[in-house]
Amino acid sequence: MQLQPHHIGIVARDLERSTAFYRALGFEVAQDLPAEDGSRAIRFIRLGEFEIELFWYAETAADAVSPAGKGQAGYRHFALRTTDIDGVLAELKELELVPDDLEVARKPIGYSLLFLRDPDGLEIEIMQEG
Repeated sequence: MQLQPHHIGIVARDLERSTAFYRALGFEVAQDLPAEDGSRAIRFIRLGEFEIELFWYAETAADAVSPAGKGQAGYRHFALRTTDIDGVLAELKELELVPDDLEVARKPIGYSLLFLRDPDGLEIEIMQEG
């Protein structure tokens, strides 16, 4: 079986706010699929070959997102890889997407990690190997 990652689907409370957040991380809008009646919208955003499919629903926008916590089933996080985690952290701070006191977690197994949250509280891991 040969599989490759394609996309992850995320329900957003505010499609424009989430799009602006992910654009700040380097994603670009690839495709919009709004419903004619305005009841829902789907927006694909892309970073390289990785895509996020953002879903927005008019009826459930206020409580549509429920990130999984420790031990709960559901979305936990997705990870983005970098070769310059310190540079990424500096840019995130400049864009005010993370707190000023956030530090890189350097793990003895050879990984350096950052964790941040999107506008709906969903966790994003940024990692550097080596």
